[in-house]
Amino acid sequence: MTLPTYRSFEDLPPQTEIGFGEIVAINLSSHTSPFTHGLHRYPAKFIPQIPRWAINELSRPGEVILDPFMGSGTSLVEALVADRYAHGIDLDPLACLIAKAKTARNDREELRHLHARLANSVLREEENLFVPMDGVKNFEHWFSRATWGTLQNIRNNILALDCSESSRVFLLCVFSSILRRVSNADDQTQKTYVSGTLRKNPPAARPAFFRALERAINSLDTVGSKRMDTHVRIHQASATAMPITDRSIDLIVTSPPYLDSVDYMYNMMVEYFWLGDVLGIPNRRDFNEARRLSVGGKKSQSNLTLPSCVSEYIDLNDLPDYRKAAAASYFSSMDNHFREAARVLKTGRNYVLVIGNSQTEKGQLPVHDALVSIASTHGFSLQHAFGYRIRRHYMKFPRKGRGGIILMDWVIVLKNEGRGLAPLRRLPMPEIMISPDAVAH
Repeated sequence: MTLPTYRSFEDLPPQTEIGFGEIVAINLSSHTSPFTHGLHRYPAKFIPQIPRWAINELSRPGEVILDPFMGSGTSLVEALVADRYAHGIDLDPLACLIAKAKTARNDREELRHLHARLANSVLREEENLFVPMDGVKNFEHWFSRATWGTLQNIRNNILALDCSESSRVFLLCVFSSILRRVSNADDQTQKTYVSGTLRKNPPAARPAFFRALERAINSLDTVGSKRMDTHVRIHQASATAMPITDRSIDLIVTSPPYLDSVDYMYNMMVEYFWLGDVLGIPNRRDFNEARRLSVGGKKSQSNLTLPSCVSEYIDLNDLPDYRKAAAASYFSSMDNHFREAARVLKTGRNYVLVIGNSQTEKGQLPVHDALVSIASTHGFSLQHAFGYRIRRHYMKFPRKGRGGIILMDWVIVLKNEGRGLAPLRRLPMPEIMISPDAVAH
């Protein structure tokens, strides 16, 4: 299959010029972290070109955008820059902290003043060390004692500052953003672990923090150069029970967790070690429980069944036993989510869903069709859909297995018809192969 290639989503034509089911390739040669997008790493981040395209294509300035699976807030930043109001929803408290830092109307002069105050107070390693999250054992496995003492000093000084709440959130976000880099944990994988074969030599914590803080404050200048008369509201809540008024949203743009979901909290574990108590997760037991709550969580607490409309597309026997319950829980949770989405979205307006199909030993699972089928039971009709490949030349790691590999994403445009069952259309299942030594992210 020959794939038409666009350099970035800015070059993508209007949806009327993209064929239904067409597959395009996107070469990320353009900058994907303008504004505050690069403030903090986050697993499986939305590339900003996708929500930017959707927001410009399907909404107008002054309208209200919702991302019910906001992650670190990529859609929200794009909504602000495009002069839209926005709501973001996520159960992950660290995601909420990052999204608040990226979208708040931060006082740059106050932050520069606080930068100078911290530079004069963060001068030493603390000697009386404590483990910030109760129940974490062998903390020196993750951090050297010198790094531990310096990070403790930075954290204590940030928490002691006399400053606005938005500035403290911003500083804590910058502090969090360096933790993986200055830890002993491997930098090149999403999973948090200390490699026994590729030993790491982490940078010193103090200069890493102040370099990151300088870059972060400078990123606010690029956002400030845009006219922003709108604002964002962040809700730490579930996408299955959204604290949003009925029929108040003009456009939903989101990328929900994939079926073989990234364990977001586990992949941000060292950050939680340091900020869990600030985020309302003071100990390791609470951390493990919180990991189970998200849609797509690998160890779901719920004994849910597969919605009947999904059985035509997904056979649980194609999944290993340990994933069957999680898959049933995933689709059941998405069923509840689409019910909520139909409630909050104005009639006749659009829901843009970005999702990938998982690869199993028996082939691809048509997750895209299953989700469209669920949405149709709540009055959403399929308006348009196209797929894209991302050529990420910076990816470094081969993955030997086939289970869970996402080879492409689908951009699916739904419309809230405001009534019962909507008609269905099937999406194609292109066979896009990768070689055994191919890289995946």
